Amino acid sequence: MSRRVSNLAFNREFPAASGLSGIPKENTVRIARDRQNPFDTEAVGVWLEGFPDTPLGWLYRKDANRDAVLEKLQTVEEIGGHVEMLRRPGTKAPQKVVVFWL
Repeated sequence: MSRRVSNLAFNREFPAASGLSGIPKENTVRIARDRQNPFDTEAVGVWLEGFPDTPLGWLYRKDANRDAVLEKLQTVEEIGGHVEMLRRPGTKAPQKVVVFWL
């Protein structure tokens, strides 16, 4: 198994649906196929623990880990992980990333 990091395409509807104004520092997410996504038939959703109805976001279509995640999701229902905030040099706002093991 190796540690993987993927950028999170944040779901702008999540704050209103969850009532959260931010992502808790200590968090757990599940990564699974989002079969309800009308825009992407191969969508890989990321759900924050305790909020099963609305995805926190998705892996980007061109994410380097997406094919490996889709392959793993053929044999398991979900993959566990967490969200971290990374501050990259030259950027103003921290970026949300999903950290998981494959």
